[in-house]
Amino acid sequence: MTPALPSRLDASCVHAASPLSRLAALRPIPDPVIVDGGANKGRITARLLELFPDARVEAFEPLPDLARKLSKRYAADPRVAVHACALGPESGQAEITVLSRRTLSSMLAPTGIHEKYADQDIRQTARTAVPVVRLDEALPAGADIIKLDLQGYELAALHGAVGILPRARCVIAETAFYPLYDGQPLFPELRDFLAGHGFAFTGLYDPFVDAMGRLASGDALFLAASQAP
Repeated sequence: MTPALPSRLDASCVHAASPLSRLAALRPIPDPVIVDGGANKGRITARLLELFPDARVEAFEPLPDLARKLSKRYAADPRVAVHACALGPESGQAEITVLSRRTLSSMLAPTGIHEKYADQDIRQTARTAVPVVRLDEALPAGADIIKLDLQGYELAALHGAVGILPRARCVIAETAFYPLYDGQPLFPELRDFLAGHGFAFTGLYDPFVDAMGRLASGDALFLAASQAP
């Protein structure tokens, strides 16, 4: 199905592939430090290590049981550090809404996520207190690549990363085109924030089109000026 694209988003910018397909084309980054925010079970962490075998991946996962599984999976791999916490604008503690489809759990209350997945019964199963950290406090030396899949909390996490954005070469952030969670910033706000920090939007990857034909979400790729073609 061809989605109805929002204004100011050209069809040439939308790609069916994963944004990770673009990372190999970046200018060489020796021994990169990579943030996997919302690491879940580690699928993206594994793919990042395939692309960058000499990388160090800092994986952040707030759900305690998933963080334990992630730690167990990479216990013997010194390239991966697992942080059992959420990313946010301030360090402290907050509650995460746990949903029956665990990958959709969020620091924000669910709203339009039920429209995005209209064919699924997605229910709230718990509210769990989790630690929250600012990324620029957790990693004061910074990171080269920042990937965020935080179910509506990506911009909040970026506000907590402003101290290390100057080092970053690339930001990959899931974004939405209508609110999926209560108070979720949409794509234009994410794009404008990163533009203000020297990042150019270069494409939307892996778009999700809902049952009504609307573009619901996708992974937005932003490159720093140092990575411009």
